[in-house]
Amino acid sequence: MSCILLLVDRHQQPNFPIANLNTEHEVIVVDRALDPNSEFPIPQIPFDLCILDEASFDRIGPLIEALKAAAEPIFLPFLLLSQSQTPALSEQFSLPAKQLDGRIDDLIATPLDAAQLHLRVENLLARRRLSLELHRLQEVIKERTVKESLLIDSLQTANENLQREIAKRAEVEAAGRENSYLDLLMNAMPDIVCFKDGEGRWQEANQAILEVFELEKIDYRGLKDFQLGELSTFYREALQACEVSDREAWAKGKLSRGEEMIPRSDGTVKIYDVIKVPVFHPDGRRKSIVILGRDITEYKQARDELVRLASIVESSDDGIISKTLAGTIQSWNAGAEKIYGYCAAEIKGQSIEILAIPERPKEIPQILEHIRAGASIDHYETVHLRKDGQQIDVSLTISPIKDATGAVTGVSTISRDISDSKRVEKAFEQLRHQTEMILFSAGEGICGLNRHGKVTFVNPAAVRMAGCELKQLIDRPLYESLHRSQEESSRAIDQLSPAKDINSGAEIVPHCAAPQAGKLLPQRVSSQILATLEDGEARRVTDEIFWRRDGSSFPVEYVVAPMREQGEIIGAVVTFKDITERLAIERMKDEFISVVSHELRTPMTSIHGALGLLNSGLLDVYPHKAKRMLEIAVTNTERLVRLVNDILDLERMESNYSTAIKQTCNVAELMRQAADEMQGMAQEAGVTLSVRPVGAQLQAVPDRLIQALTNLLSNAIKFSPSGATVWLSGELIHNRDLADKAGLKSVSSPSLLSAEAAVAHPHLTVSRSSYILIAVKDQGRGIPADKLEMVFERFQQVDASDSRQKGGTGLGLAICRSIVQQHGGRMWVESVLGEGSTFFLSLPVPREALATES
Repeated sequence: MSCILLLVDRHQQPNFPIANLNTEHEVIVVDRALDPNSEFPIPQIPFDLCILDEASFDRIGPLIEALKAAAEPIFLPFLLLSQSQTPALSEQFSLPAKQLDGRIDDLIATPLDAAQLHLRVENLLARRRLSLELHRLQEVIKERTVKESLLIDSLQTANENLQREIAKRAEVEAAGRENSYLDLLMNAMPDIVCFKDGEGRWQEANQAILEVFELEKIDYRGLKDFQLGELSTFYREALQACEVSDREAWAKGKLSRGEEMIPRSDGTVKIYDVIKVPVFHPDGRRKSIVILGRDITEYKQARDELVRLASIVESSDDGIISKTLAGTIQSWNAGAEKIYGYCAAEIKGQSIEILAIPERPKEIPQILEHIRAGASIDHYETVHLRKDGQQIDVSLTISPIKDATGAVTGVSTISRDISDSKRVEKAFEQLRHQTEMILFSAGEGICGLNRHGKVTFVNPAAVRMAGCELKQLIDRPLYESLHRSQEESSRAIDQLSPAKDINSGAEIVPHCAAPQAGKLLPQRVSSQILATLEDGEARRVTDEIFWRRDGSSFPVEYVVAPMREQGEIIGAVVTFKDITERLAIERMKDEFISVVSHELRTPMTSIHGALGLLNSGLLDVYPHKAKRMLEIAVTNTERLVRLVNDILDLERMESNYSTAIKQTCNVAELMRQAADEMQGMAQEAGVTLSVRPVGAQLQAVPDRLIQALTNLLSNAIKFSPSGATVWLSGELIHNRDLADKAGLKSVSSPSLLSAEAAVAHPHLTVSRSSYILIAVKDQGRGIPADKLEMVFERFQQVDASDSRQKGGTGLGLAICRSIVQQHGGRMWVESVLGEGSTFFLSLPVPREALATES
């Protein structure tokens, strides 16, 4: 939309059709009627056309000329409203060429005709737009191109031909003006050709220039440029510019050359390389001027495009290299200099193989052979050599350069330094590998789920727990493989551990409702995992069951955490572990507490009953019975003390062994010390102790081993008849001998002949070739075969009456086995009913001890 400044007295022009102008243009009205003496603020108002009346012209005539001069070379039009009936005006405009030149571009008489006003306004605005466009184009191409040799040769040749033709024409002019041969030549030329006389009047013009200015239907001969501009108003400014350049050529007096831009009515702009040759009479008077022009619009556009592409190439961070088919470098941009360290001057003319590393001598020749065949190579990653000898990772895009016929003439290479991205990629790969190692070495099962609840990742621990192959879990809903409904889990837990309600745990999250309708998750399963996929809340669950492929189940504790990306839940990670062993331990603990409660309750009841009778006074008259009640109370008190001590010993040993101080012990001394401590008990029972010690060194807690040996000797003495013998013996044997002696009988401790022992006791440095075997043999009643393992359990005895008759608590053998296992050994028993029993202890011998013995 154009801006029109209106300097019209509205009282003098009441019917001025301003509404017609407002529909298409912005109109600024400055009304002088209010204050005739005030100054016009025209310099502060931006406008494209000024419409003024006579009175306004009288006031600002010099200002108009100054504004137009300031706007040069941009056309600033002024339209004058003329009242022809006014005498003063007729006098004022009686010589318009002198009075209006440089001020008024058009005038229109009043009263105004709206259509005529619209035509004049649009014509002036169109000229201004063309002037603006011409000015813009002139600014863009201020820098002229270097003379193109081919074009100069062609134009000079044409000029020479034309000079000869002009001379010939001069000879023929006397005979006649028309020369059909010259017309044919001129019209056949694609270049524009025009002949003017010394006054600038057109004499001859070829078809090309007539088409440029759209003068085909106009009789141009004898007319000057400005007169032709009046006939072809669109090209008025272009013709005026031609007239100006003609004067410059006359002033030089010799051949001149320049570029001229001619806007076309179709909106395009043509650029011509114009040569003007002035011809003079012998006396120096102007004779004629010859104008030759060649359309270089496409050439200029192509050149500008080449300049633009060259600028892009030069400013690119990537290395852009061109070379011959033999590999000789021809061009080298700043990006290549930055990547490789070579400047263009020192690398041009060198072979591209200067960038190859010694380890890949055949790589570049193979690439060049590939390109010569017409193929391209995209994003080829390799290693190149910098000027400083550093090897860098690069990504190459290599393409053939082809001529107009399609023949391959060279090679273009775009090189990008990817060293940083390679380092980042390597770091990410190391991180990924570390993460993968962590996931694959984790003992807990880890599953990754997508937002639909399908498995996307499982680690080996999860596969092992599931009892199936990896492919049977991937891309399947978790609830179809491992995780089933809460009702099935609860029933399985009840069957697994009826003694304890693990659903009472405080960490359990209440079960959420099934997913809402329209969600992507299945509605038939209600679980904490699917709830997390719904609401994004992390959950920890301790009371569910996972299922194996074969239909068996195992209790689990798991944590499910959501995975988010840009705030959206994209899946979840489930980390779970099999708590079968923990539940079994809890069950054993419950049973242990139950048994301990029973074992404690029995002597406490006896003590309470005996003391109650004594306290009642009923036995005051029966001193013998009262004494018996006191004996019962004392006996049960002693039993209670032994029971508490044994329990404390057992728990203390299991919890404090790792902090106990281990020493180098002589096994023979430990055996003799244990026998000496039990000698008094043996003599009281009429039992003979026979000791055959073994000379060997052990790293052990001596008090614990002595406690185990005294417990075994105490049991052997208690269960042997008077006059019997109890043997305590030891020997140093090897694995095979130990297997023969143990007979690989049923034992509950891990076999020290297997790898599990090393895992269970990593704190021991053991020689797997030698052991110390200690045996305690008695001549008692023996142990039934079905109870050989039971006797090592807590509160277990062959005969329940033994606790009353022998004073035992049922914890002695459990304590002994615990001591032996904590030393990396094993313990078992062999027995024959009616003949006696032999308890064996095997303890591994450290390498250092074997070296000392040797």
